[in-house]
Amino acid sequence: MPEPSTENGESPQPTTASGTAEKKLPAFLNQSRSDIQAKFIDLEWQQRTRIAEGKQPNSTSQWVFLPSDTTLPRNRYANVEVFANNRVKLKVPEGHSDYINASPIKLKTTKSNTQKNFIATQGPKEGIHGHIWRMVWQECPGPAVIVMLTQTHEAGREKCFQYFPLNMENPTMDITEDDEFNDDFKASLTLKGITEDEATQSTIREMELKTESGESKTIWHLLFTGWPDFSIPEDDSRDALVRLIQLSAEKNANADSPRIVHCSAGVGRSGTFIALDWLISELEEGGFDDLDDENDPIVDLVDALRQQRMMMVQSEAQFHFLYDLTRQLWNDRQEGRKLGELKIQNQRDAIDLSRAELEKEMQINVAQSVFRKQTDL
Repeated sequence: MPEPSTENGESPQPTTASGTAEKKLPAFLNQSRSDIQAKFIDLEWQQRTRIAEGKQPNSTSQWVFLPSDTTLPRNRYANVEVFANNRVKLKVPEGHSDYINASPIKLKTTKSNTQKNFIATQGPKEGIHGHIWRMVWQECPGPAVIVMLTQTHEAGREKCFQYFPLNMENPTMDITEDDEFNDDFKASLTLKGITEDEATQSTIREMELKTESGESKTIWHLLFTGWPDFSIPEDDSRDALVRLIQLSAEKNANADSPRIVHCSAGVGRSGTFIALDWLISELEEGGFDDLDDENDPIVDLVDALRQQRMMMVQSEAQFHFLYDLTRQLWNDRQEGRKLGELKIQNQRDAIDLSRAELEKEMQINVAQSVFRKQTDL
């Protein structure tokens, strides 16, 4: 039997239970893996060009880096640097370096124009781990949210120093004990509670950052355990990651307070997390519903991230993961719409049935009343 068609000969778009047209999968989520791979290669070449430009002697490029003698001792990895024009500057006494390997990241959603604020940073190093807490104190109005996407050690190598209290047996840490600045910022960190959350596959710590002067801030520290370095979350860890992104946004009660996101280098897993946060918001706002076929917001997104911090979404596998998970979430959203509309339709049917039964009961009552009156006569 031939498919029904419209007057212009085209097959009609499928409809949902309520009769509204189903949203077609956007073209950027329907690409072949080879097409996506080619786009990643283009982004890599674009990044290499920027880095080479920024490394030129006496460069005035927007991609210029700070002198290595300033940054190298504080960098976890020699090849992961921050752009001089887009970095967090520590507030320190004159004569001391204000450098920390951390980059402010700002993204806006296309529908509501909501700005999302993050700081992407490396896993703290031993001896200078107090720097991240100095940054949290000055950059986050509070409560502060830190998302940690690496274990302290992976495959026998240190990926991040243990910069926070591990358990309730030793709940307090003096974070300025080894501080080289010797200024008025003296603070300690106290663990208030710790929870293993199955839904997000994370360890949630509530901490208090308190200065000697008595000022304090609540810190939410979310340690996600389901993401290997250079790789992607698999199976249930994917759903857990989505819930973690949502939880981090919920805990970040002050929209002006940037979420601190770090892995080991602060570019691969961190960049992918930040990208997914934006993609989920864009999906929820309907930002992908009416895209032109030639538009690819993921390419634009990764490029925007890399203009703020080098190597964001570091590996090709992580780049593909953005497409795969966004496609999954798009399909889940469409299925949710169908289920939601089916539920509404079932509720309407139940109301109509109840109304019909009520009308029938009223008719019976009227008939019985008339019969009784006739009998009384």
